[in-house]
Amino acid sequence: MQTCRCQILGGCTLVTDRHPIPLAVRAAFTLWMLCWVSVVLANQGPQNFFWLCNMAQFILLYALWSGNCLLWSSQAGLVCLVGLGWTLDLIVALLLGGRSPTGFTSYMFSDELSLLARLSSLYHVGLPPFLIWLVWRAGYDERGPWLQSVIGALGLLGAWLLTEPYRNINWIFAPFGFEQVWMPEWLWLLVLMLLYPLLLYFPGHFLVRWIRASLRQRK
Repeated sequence: MQTCRCQILGGCTLVTDRHPIPLAVRAAFTLWMLCWVSVVLANQGPQNFFWLCNMAQFILLYALWSGNCLLWSSQAGLVCLVGLGWTLDLIVALLLGGRSPTGFTSYMFSDELSLLARLSSLYHVGLPPFLIWLVWRAGYDERGPWLQSVIGALGLLGAWLLTEPYRNINWIFAPFGFEQVWMPEWLWLLVLMLLYPLLLYFPGHFLVRWIRASLRQRK
């Protein structure tokens, strides 16, 4: 079966020997996704899947089975940077007795959400190391953040059109908890489509590239 594996400097090479990701890893992630999707549907509904980090999991699932290096590379920067911020916020919130300094993890201390649903959100902690392992083992495509800029823009548009404002998915309606009243909604959406790559996708890309290079030097 032909699969896509990245070269050190980016780009993909077709190989025919074996799949770059072990079957056990693909099967385990698939099982996780089946459980996680069930929990989200039962507790928060399908609109919750429009969060960019949640979308990343579906993209990663397809990338693992197809061996598509560009796809998992596109999600690596976002997942790692957001996961790092989310984890640090959760640790500080735990130290402060449940008071999240940024609001990222406030829902983790809310009884309005079931304990199982809150526990399922801990993937923000585990997914970044998994993606780092993935790009270290199977390669990293430098075009990733450019593709994610397109995917992210579609995700933002979908959240704006198809989700309820009170959910504030991807912070479209109330960044940092403050209602967006400074400009028309459509204009704010365009601003976010520019800000997310500048503040998340490309900084995350440089972080992943630096970590991967450091790991390869120790190899």
